[in-house]
Amino acid sequence: MPTYPPDSDDDRDALARPPGSDVTARWVDSASRVASRAYAAAYGREIADDATRVRWRLEPRVAVTAAVALTLLGLGAWWAARAEPALPAHVQTSSTALPSTPAVSSGAGATVEPDEPDVIVHVSGAVEEPGLVTLSAGSRIADAIDRAGGAEPDADLSAVNLARRPHDGEQVHVPVAGEAPVAGAPAGPVDVNSATAAQLEELPGIGPVLAERIVADRDENGQFSSLEDLARVSGVGDALVAGLADAAVA
Repeated sequence: MPTYPPDSDDDRDALARPPGSDVTARWVDSASRVASRAYAAAYGREIADDATRVRWRLEPRVAVTAAVALTLLGLGAWWAARAEPALPAHVQTSSTALPSTPAVSSGAGATVEPDEPDVIVHVSGAVEEPGLVTLSAGSRIADAIDRAGGAEPDADLSAVNLARRPHDGEQVHVPVAGEAPVAGAPAGPVDVNSATAAQLEELPGIGPVLAERIVADRDENGQFSSLEDLARVSGVGDALVAGLADAAVA
């Protein structure tokens, strides 16, 4: 307690303070000590005290740690912003292989490639609508007759190979029952080893130029041992050879 009359500077300062100021000072001092002990418990030393005012100072290691954390957060945000969004599962990228184009089924179960050209066939004889018909590649003689309206009741379909594939520009004749062979048509299979160019022209798919090539090749290289040997002639392919199976022999 300060004495009166005051005999020291501290006593005079105490008397000069307003009533209740000692309580405030003690509360501030107590709070400062509590804060100092908490800081010491966290950082291992007491906080610096200057005229009962607490001064907080950031430790260098804490500052470095905070700077590194902020830098990493910034880099993460930048990377996330520049990264392209992932494509949905159902979206195909350009590197994905495209599915191959399936073969096209044409006519009576024939399978052909889609880039083969159509063929035009002249259907005559005992059909409902004789004339030119357009068929997709791989079609059969039966398809040509169907496109011509179908066979008439008196048609002799046993005289026609319905499973054969027609060639572009060919004439398909459907005879009536008991009809004699069409003039100029071969009476039976043509022997490609003895037929003349004119006789070869009667075969499906063989015109004047190709007939002359077959005769010239036969004279130069000898007879054909089988119909498949006709493929050695320029302009004769496997499809044409297959179409001669019922019309020619070797």
